Amino acid sequence: MQNPILSGRKKLVRYFTIWITLGILFFFVMSYFVPVERDFLAVDIIMQNFIMACLMIGMWYPINFMSWESQKLSYLIFNHLLMFLLFAFSWVSLTHLFLRLIFPGQHINDYISGSVAFKIPFCFFAYIVFVISIYLLKYYNSYIEKKEIESRLSESIQEAELTLLRNQMNPHFIFNSLNSISSLTIIDPDKAHDMVIKLSDFLRYTVGYGQMQKVPLKKELEMCEAYLDIEKIRFGEKINVEMQVAVEALEIEVPSMLLQTLFENAIKHGIYNSLNPERILFKARVEENRLELIMENTFDLDGGKKVGTKTGLKNIKERLRLMYKNLAIFENQVLDNKFVVWINIPVN
Repeated sequence: MQNPILSGRKKLVRYFTIWITLGILFFFVMSYFVPVERDFLAVDIIMQNFIMACLMIGMWYPINFMSWESQKLSYLIFNHLLMFLLFAFSWVSLTHLFLRLIFPGQHINDYISGSVAFKIPFCFFAYIVFVISIYLLKYYNSYIEKKEIESRLSESIQEAELTLLRNQMNPHFIFNSLNSISSLTIIDPDKAHDMVIKLSDFLRYTVGYGQMQKVPLKKELEMCEAYLDIEKIRFGEKINVEMQVAVEALEIEVPSMLLQTLFENAIKHGIYNSLNPERILFKARVEENRLELIMENTFDLDGGKKVGTKTGLKNIKERLRLMYKNLAIFENQVLDNKFVVWINIPVN
């Protein structure tokens, strides 16, 4: 693990700036309360702060690997006492050595003897503050790293869930379309040819855009039109589709394959068993920075109801929950002979 103090020039400059500031404050306090020659005091403070700052940079490495997770509390305290004694001895010895080299003579020895009384408590206080700072920084970085890992894991799980749901929503009508094409090749080859072209258009969309999590509403509607063209060949005039889409809604992104699932559900449960033409109405509009999607389809009350698993609607609801958290609204209800699905999602 890299020393955070040495991880960048700005951090190193900031680190020594703090020590310079503390040295200035310490100088004024000591010169006011302690009767001592200012030249001795100034050089002493410069030396002791610089040496302490350098020693603490080196101390980061052993202290960083001493924690109560890796050793007992008694061993931790004992190791810190040894570390403090080594740190204090090195700091005092080096400071006094440089002072004697700069100010040779007996008068500097008197100053050194008188300064030890306040240097040891200062050294102990500085050591405690430094150790606490290291532990706080260590556990803060560990917390941030843990949150990032959890976030990436959550995103990966969400992506996997969305992919699974999207794959479950792949158009089941393809199998029916192939069966219809097989039948049409005998009774109406031209229609079979048209259906093959429409099916290829639809599959081209699913390859190009279906693998994306979100696509513009305009692209989603283009895919739905290719899908509906195929179903119109199958069901003929039984399908009446009306779309009311606001211009400002066309570029807003929606979950891919969302509308196709709604149209497929409307045809499967509204038109499949009906003997009469049925109507499908799709609306899209933007209000208060939210996109509102409404799908309505009529069905024959007297016709046999096609029993389904409701997997499509369940998957839509789950995808909206995963993609928009609690910001998406999904509702569906039956009104007389009309099935209505209402979706409201945030624009951004």
